[in-house]
Amino acid sequence: MNRSQAVTALRAAVRISFPILILLGCAMLLSRQIPGDVLATLPRQLADISVLQWACAALLTVGSFAAVAQYDVQAHRTLNTGISARRGRISGAVGIAIGQTVGFGLLSGAVARWRMLPDMGVGQALKLSTFVSLSFVAAWACVTGIICAVLPAPPWTMALSLAALVLLPAAAALLFWRPTLRIGTHRIPLPSLRVSGAILLWATVDMVLAAAALWVLLPAGTLPYFALLPLFMVALGCGLVSNTPGGIGPFELVLVSALPLGAEAGVLAAILAFRLVYYAAPACLAMAAMLRPLPVPQVVERQQPGWHSLPRSEALALRQNGGQIARAGSAMAPVWRTAQTETLFTDPTATQPDVVRGLTRLAARHGRIPVIYKAGRRLAQVARNARWAILHVADDAIVDLDGYDLTSPARRRLRRKLRAAEKAGITIRAGHMPDAQSAAQLDRDWQRRCGPARGGSMGRYCPDYVSDQWVVSAYSGDALIAFATFHRGAREWCLDIMRQGPTAPDGTMHALVHRGLEAAQGMGVARVSLASVIACPDPQRAVWRWATARAVVHAGGTGLRQFKSAYAPRWVPRYAAAPNWLALALGLADIARTIRAPDPLPAPAFEAVSAKNANNPHQEDENYELASPSAA
Repeated sequence: MNRSQAVTALRAAVRISFPILILLGCAMLLSRQIPGDVLATLPRQLADISVLQWACAALLTVGSFAAVAQYDVQAHRTLNTGISARRGRISGAVGIAIGQTVGFGLLSGAVARWRMLPDMGVGQALKLSTFVSLSFVAAWACVTGIICAVLPAPPWTMALSLAALVLLPAAAALLFWRPTLRIGTHRIPLPSLRVSGAILLWATVDMVLAAAALWVLLPAGTLPYFALLPLFMVALGCGLVSNTPGGIGPFELVLVSALPLGAEAGVLAAILAFRLVYYAAPACLAMAAMLRPLPVPQVVERQQPGWHSLPRSEALALRQNGGQIARAGSAMAPVWRTAQTETLFTDPTATQPDVVRGLTRLAARHGRIPVIYKAGRRLAQVARNARWAILHVADDAIVDLDGYDLTSPARRRLRRKLRAAEKAGITIRAGHMPDAQSAAQLDRDWQRRCGPARGGSMGRYCPDYVSDQWVVSAYSGDALIAFATFHRGAREWCLDIMRQGPTAPDGTMHALVHRGLEAAQGMGVARVSLASVIACPDPQRAVWRWATARAVVHAGGTGLRQFKSAYAPRWVPRYAAAPNWLALALGLADIARTIRAPDPLPAPAFEAVSAKNANNPHQEDENYELASPSAA
């Protein structure tokens, strides 16, 4: 055996022996604290526990395990395993019953979950078990700190209470601003705020019911329940840290040391009965359940509509970073999942009243907040009928091509810009891809000047992504100086990426968009969206006027609306909606955060994710390349 093997073996021996040493130490301390004659009375104390006490403890244990099983449901939602809530609850209850009883819960729980869910690999089961273990420890620390702060508890728990009061807001901020943990090349998704809240809720229910199961087994008058609860939670935490089977040793030591003198026999008998009801019985049932793993459900493949069949072509941008077409009620909808939201972006294939209910169910399945973003009037009215909070967030610049005439008086400024571009001698080529290397270099130069490209409904340059679009490019001689891309939908086009170099003359971008409008008009397209600009939700209120003005400045000023106004578009309101105002504020904040800091594009190429791509809608700044660098 070489030195490294010896070190590995030594570490393994220490890990295995550590719980044993803790158990022996606790046994020695308990033997000094409890007289020998007390142990002799344990059988009589157990016999004194009434049938009603046993029945109440059993019912409370069932309730506690019903809450415990929800940990796995939240874990499956976070890890996106595709396991249904029912299968997650059953396998979670089995895994926790085995893990908490035999010890080494991370490994034993993973084996139990893997056995119960044969369609889940060993690695995924270990990730699931790790998530449940770590999230429960974090939830225990927060809940115990709060309980010890509001209920009678030993003075030394004050540090834990203060830590919990600091940890909760800090953790919420971390989960919002850094929803993905990056370790080297690995990206680990953290639970959403909705999932984290559910974990805290179910952890509280679990521990409150477990403490009640112990309390009903104690001799009458030993201790009030609300005095036992903080002690129970502290003892539970000590057992978790020790990693002994069922926390045996530290759990008993904390409770016996803190409870009234002279009650040791009754307390030990109640703890022993509690271990029979809360640990042994569930473990036996779990082992019996493991004899018959859960059946693997049959997956029925449904024909998905193509992206180009969606009513608004702007949704095609969701292909770039993981978006998908999902069922929302009776309709199919473009759905984008951010860290905190399940967002229906633009409009579904059919605006039916059940769209809102379908989106709500879809969001609950993935532990997210349901949000509708940049919806038309009909979908906004459906959300309003469902009593959702509605906000006018954007105005879409729509050019109706049947009336698009350059000689219109409303397009005087556009004609001036086009003459300036023509006088500069630029060459415009439409309908074919520019050289990929030149376009990529132009994109990099633009980002150096203006800042990183944002994600969302405004695409980021990638040759495979752009290859599905209508591209218009401008040249000075043989040098590429600007390009613009358009989404091509079944009913409309939508302006997407715009890039220009520092040498592009005045009017270049106007000329590119104009050529795109002419091409769409020649192909019989009814309308083209120039994308949207920020709108004031309520111009009558000063607070909304102020907030909108700040948002416009932050997005690069009024240049976007001026640029799009040159084409004399029809301004169409777009709306955001969520079940309540708090959810809407959180959802819009998360959308804005994700837009400004999107996940990196796949390194090799776009086609690897082309089948189910998407990112998120953007914050009314599709053409911010025309604005100041602050817009980027």
